[in-house]
Parts: sequence; C-alpha cells; structure tokens
Amino acid sequence: MFQLQRERSFFPRHVLITFILVVCIISFLWIQLPSKALSRHPHAPSEKIYDVYIQGSQDQDASGIEDSRPQPGDLDSQTNDTGENEVEHPRPSVDFTTSAINLPFEIYDPYPDYNRKAWKEEWKGAHFACEGPRGVDVNGNADDMLGAYRLPNDALQPQPIFGSYKDTGLGSGYCFERHARNSAYGDEDAADERLNNRPQRQKVEWEKVNWGRLQRECYNRNRGRFQESKAPLSMFRFPTHEDTSRVNETLILPDPAPNSERQSYRQWLSNSKKYKARKAVLLRTYDNKKYTPDNMLHIRSMITELSLHSGAEYEVFLLVQIVDLDRHIFSDPAVYQKALDDFVPHAFHNISILFNVPLLEAWYPKVGKHDPKNSQQVHMTQPVQLFSLLRPDFDMYWQFELDVRYTGHHYHHLEAIRQWSQKQPRKLQWERAGYFYSPFIHRTWKNFSAKVGELTKGSGVWGAVTTTGIAPVGPKPPTESAEEDDFEWGVGEPADMINIMPIVDPVTTHMMFRDMLENYPDGKKTPRRTAPITPVIAMSKRLIRAMHHSQVTLGTHMMPELFPESSALHHGLKAVAFPEPVYLDVSDKGPEELESIFNNLTESGVWNGGGPHTSVGQHANYWWSSGLHPEFSNVLYQRWLGIDMEGNKTDEQRLCLPAITLHPIKGL
Repeated sequence: MFQLQRERSFFPRHVLITFILVVCIISFLWIQLPSKALSRHPHAPSEKIYDVYIQGSQDQDASGIEDSRPQPGDLDSQTNDTGENEVEHPRPSVDFTTSAINLPFEIYDPYPDYNRKAWKEEWKGAHFACEGPRGVDVNGNADDMLGAYRLPNDALQPQPIFGSYKDTGLGSGYCFERHARNSAYGDEDAADERLNNRPQRQKVEWEKVNWGRLQRECYNRNRGRFQESKAPLSMFRFPTHEDTSRVNETLILPDPAPNSERQSYRQWLSNSKKYKARKAVLLRTYDNKKYTPDNMLHIRSMITELSLHSGAEYEVFLLVQIVDLDRHIFSDPAVYQKALDDFVPHAFHNISILFNVPLLEAWYPKVGKHDPKNSQQVHMTQPVQLFSLLRPDFDMYWQFELDVRYTGHHYHHLEAIRQWSQKQPRKLQWERAGYFYSPFIHRTWKNFSAKVGELTKGSGVWGAVTTTGIAPVGPKPPTESAEEDDFEWGVGEPADMINIMPIVDPVTTHMMFRDMLENYPDGKKTPRRTAPITPVIAMSKRLIRAMHHSQVTLGTHMMPELFPESSALHHGLKAVAFPEPVYLDVSDKGPEELESIFNNLTESGVWNGGGPHTSVGQHANYWWSSGLHPEFSNVLYQRWLGIDMEGNKTDEQRLCLPAITLHPIKGL
C-alpha cells in the first residue's frame, strides 16, 4: 500500500544547496499590498504576500515559473500534455496586488468555436444561443459577458506555491477586477475613470428574472446535442417499496468491451461523433440563509457562464436543506411552497430543490438516525445521491459549498479541470493524488509524476481495492499488473471523482475522522481514502449510484470527506486530485519547508497535525481556517471587493487578481 514517504528533498544535495541560496536571496524581495488597503487587524494575514511565489518569477531557472498566456477560447491548447515547462529568459514581475488601472480591458470569452467544421465533426447536434436575463441571446452580447484585464506582454502572473496554471490549462494571460468580473450580473459599483474601456451595461430588474425558465429554455433549444432521457422530476419524494426492492437497477455497470480488445478507450470514443455530457452544479445551502448581494452575484454568474453561454452543457441548482423539522414540506405542497417563499429569493425558486432529515432517513434507514444539528456536515452526499435519481439526465454532478468563490471565469475553470482530468492515466493516479504538486520543488508535472513513481512501494493501486460486501462496478484493468501498462489505461476516460485537494490514506494520518465508518463488514480494516475538506467536488453518476446502493443495502457510512473517495477506491473508478493553484500568505517559510509540511514529509505535516487546521493551513486560499476568523481567503476577497478592515467600501484600490478559488468566504 502506498504511504507518504518522509524524504525531505527531491533533488541531489548540490542542487538543493543552490536552490536554498537562491531562495535566501529572493526572500529579501517583497511584494506588499498598499498599506492603506491592508490596515492591520489582530487576525489579518501578514501584510507581505508570500515573496517566493511572486518574486520567484525573476529567476525562472530556480523556480520553474512559466508564462501562461494562451488566449481564452481553446482550453485544449492551454494544456501541456507532456508536462514539460519551457524555461524562458527572466521577465520583470508586475505588482498584481495593486490594481487594474492602466491595463487594457477585454471581454473574456473562453468558449469553443461552436458550430465550426471541426466542432461539428466531433459533436452531434448544433449549438444554439440562449436567452439571458436582459431578454436577448447571451452569446456575443457584451452586456452578458464578464470583462478582464490583459496582462502586459512582459509580465508574468504571480505563481501559486502549489498547483499550476500552465500544466492544467487554467492560464489565460488575464487578471480579474471585481466590477469587470461581476457588472454583467448586477454589480452596481460606481464608475472609475481610471479603468480602461469599462462598458455601461443595460440595467436588469434582477428580482424578476426567472433563472429556472432561462435554463430550461436553453436546454430545449440545444436538446439535439444531448442524449435523450426520461422527463426529470422537479422535487424529491419519499421512497416506495419498489425503490428499495429494485435498488440494484440503479447501479451503472461497466461498459461493454470496445470493438477490439486492443483498442484503447480513447480510440473507441473517437470512432463516432458524440453527444455532449451534461453536468449538474449543486450549490449547497439551508433555510434561514441570508442571501447577500455578493451571494446573488455569485449565483447569477454561475448560471450565466456555465449554463446559458454553453448551451445547457451545465445546469445550476440550489440544494436547500430545511433544518426546521416543524415544516413538513413533503406532506403538503403548500408547506413546500411556503418554505420556498420564506427561504429562497424568488428569482431562484425554479432552480431550488428542498430536502430535510426525515427524507434522508426514509431513503437510508440502515444508515440510522440523523442528528439534525450536524446532518448537513455528516451526511452531505445523501442529497446528491437522491438528486441523481431525481435527475438522471446528468453524467456528472458538481457540488459547491455556497461559501466558495472563484475570481475567474466559471466555465473556463470547470472545463479545464474536466479536460485535464480526462487526460490523466490511471497508473499511479491514486499515488499522485496523495501529494501537493509544487512547481518550485518538482519543476514540471512530468518530474513530479516520476518522483511519485520512485517513492511508491510496489506498483501502486491497480483496479479496485476490494472490501467485503461491495462488488466493484468499475472496469477491470487491461493488464494483470501496472508494470505491463505504459501509462495508457485511463487516458481519454472521464474521471468519476474530482477533488481539488490531495486524496490520502487516512490510516497514515492523525485525522480525527479517519476511523469514523459504520456497517462495513471489514470494520477498521476497510481500505479508504480521504480529502481533508470538500468545498468543491465532482462525482459521476456511476460513482454516486454505487454510493446510493451501498447505503441502501448495507447502511454504510463514512464522513463526507471519506465516502466518495473511498467508494471510488472500492469500485475501481477513476479518481483525480486536480492541482488547483494555491496561494499562501506566509513569508517565514521557503518552498522546500512548505512542501515538506503540506506533503507530510515530517511528523509535523498537516496530515499529522490536526488536518488543515494549522497555523500554516489558515493562510491558504481555500482551506478552512481554525478560530473565529477565516483569515487569508476572507481578507483577500474583502480587499478584492474594495472593503477595508473596518468594513468601509473604498475605490482607492482596484485589485486585479489571477483566477483563484477562495474558501471560506464568510459575512460578505
């Protein structure tokens, strides 16, 4: 079984010494947020943003920094298949923490060239533009498209300490300022003459927009692009005897063998034009949630960018837990409607699906009773499992917590993740998933993958890691052992589970929930995997149905940080940890020490120090932080919104940030 190795350096001693000397030199160079925008607060992060990942661009030979400047629009062209990063001559760094002032404004369009000859040769049907909130088709209408600021040709984006833009296809050569990012969705920020070419957009009565109708009509226009399915239901229901007795029929078994045993999965897929797979995006929320203006902008942007512009490739929903058990929402349609009226903004009524604890207990009686106080945290996957029965027309289900923000373009983000994950081979995938990828240490994804292979004991996970009582639904490996495979199996295969955090074996850690599992016949000997937090996760219908089946038939239960990952392991499904760019507000540790801490190369690593709730973890841009203050993510997002530490709005600074995932965002 693969275990994290306590090996501190990935380089020979003389190379390591050279690297440390370079880091020591550049550590005297700091990029600092303007002092007026970062007035100190007892719980604010360091005023000096971590220097190496920004100023490291001055010495690319030492840091492995690469310029990520492809045009938006063709995500495939942005991904480096080989993982080799070309080292260019050093270029001057730009202070991206100041503002968008004097940078050129452009409409940001990352979508494919729909209906072109090459597109039609690959996909069935035709793409039809969809109506947006302004009553006109969104495609080509600048009022319904976000803007961004192009970075100078001689500038490099600040580089994350973990993850990559270039290796994953996320790079775009743009940065994002708050108003240009959100004015298409109702941001009424005052005009700023210092910003270039910012358009005056047509006003919208946002409270009257029916987002459910817009998404439904968008699908109807484009339905020829998608596989036909039964008419979906619009709300949950309690189970019947038939649901329980026919639960085996919900499983999705392995596909039939391709035409030739020698034919790869990728070749088989390319034999004919394909229907586009649809993806559901589930935003998790609850009754008594206060929808702030920022919440509203966020939800509108996800619907417009993911669903309307793409021609219904995605569809966005609110999955709303009614915590108040005195509201019997499934006993009377009027009670259900009253809950919608009381807890969900009217514009989102037709995209909202309500559920409660009695519904979950009825569907999964063998799992046991829920504690209403923690059901949302402990049984987070159950509503998604039921949603896959309610809406079987989707192949992939993305789940987002509502306190996640992304400063870039949502479609570019999710499509880059999907495409990168599909290109990954299965060989050593579980082992690669157990580490943070750091370009400062590993230089390239190819080097990183090779090093993981060196550290892996044996051949790693190959196919399903079986456990008593669970019959795998995933495909069998094409060879008896991983050694016989030349990193071919899985290439071109869509991932069944995608997390933006590493996926590790909890048995080797001190995580408090590592042994929280019930009704598995093998007990604590059950093989399992975990991600420390799951604010963003994607699960295929095949995986979700397998999870549903085991909870109905066996009553299996793990914490939601373990259940999807462990289920993928048991069923031999393709699970990927996407190397999402991670920025840190830490100035007292170099890349090697940070890599050692986060990759658990020492006993004080994050996996052996209470998980992400550490003094270092508090300063990462999408890690949950301990204490009463969300630290780096909230403070950085607050600055991006133009709010100082006293809560006052200011236009003095127009932060222009790279596309960053931020979590958690609280109170904004």
